[in-house]
Amino acid sequence: MKEENRSGLSDLHFPVLFSSVSGKRERLAVEAEWHDYDELIYFQEGEFQLYLNLKEKLIKEECLYFIPKGCFHRIYATSDKAVEHSLCFNLKDFRFLENDFVEQKFFAPLREEEHFFPEEISLNDMGFIDAVQSFSRMVQYFHKHGLREESIESCKKYSLRGLADHMHMRAEMLHLFATMEGMGLIREKSPTEEGNKAELLKECILYMEEHYKEKLYIHNLSSLCRLNEQYFTRFFGNHVGLPPLEYLNRYRVKKATDLMIKTEEKIVDIAKNTGFHNQGNFIKTFKTIMGETPNQYRKRMLG
Repeated sequence: MKEENRSGLSDLHFPVLFSSVSGKRERLAVEAEWHDYDELIYFQEGEFQLYLNLKEKLIKEECLYFIPKGCFHRIYATSDKAVEHSLCFNLKDFRFLENDFVEQKFFAPLREEEHFFPEEISLNDMGFIDAVQSFSRMVQYFHKHGLREESIESCKKYSLRGLADHMHMRAEMLHLFATMEGMGLIREKSPTEEGNKAELLKECILYMEEHYKEKLYIHNLSSLCRLNEQYFTRFFGNHVGLPPLEYLNRYRVKKATDLMIKTEEKIVDIAKNTGFHNQGNFIKTFKTIMGETPNQYRKRMLG
């Protein structure tokens, strides 16, 4: 199982499509993340575990799921054959004149979080077939006309080429939005307790990513979430999928790999600059996570 991250798309022209086909050798694994754009996922075939703002969803049949911007989530394919497509888009791209009827009644309330997309559109919902057909047309268009970038074997990213492609895609997305509005799927809701707890986790993760060069201890992190150390460790592990210090070390190793490729710094200096104040511990942790020593990794990556 390999990890895939769909963050860091802010500099691209939306929408962007990820298509994933998981097999026996490699299954989709999107690790804990959140982003500043919306995401609509079509679980086409197979079984998945979806963690959405600390709630676990078991996906066993065809459905659509919205991942709103800022939502803490992770996804794992759990069956040998699993197919899903993820459409990443930005509501700011659908901005009409202020006095436009569609702007006032549909898009402005969504952007201002007064109205919300449905969390799930399943076989039991009116409009499901129309929604899936619309989504499938978008997938087919991306696959036929889009630029494909291979990320990992089980997941491919597609972006649009030109103006006409963006116009075609926006027209299809408007059709999908109209289907949801017409079937009464757009809803109002208030923040949930799970959403508030997810904000605490996001705050903790951001703190680790900003202070990874420093010595951090469980008591530093648990205090951010206003939880005792034992409960915090269990809470973090259950919802992120890794114990907090392992998550931190993985992030440090990721930063170290960037320095190994992009700079000529010595390994001992890279260790110090990424929060490992003991070179031996750095080498041991790096090998556990990456499967090879820092020197072996640098030699392989630089040829």
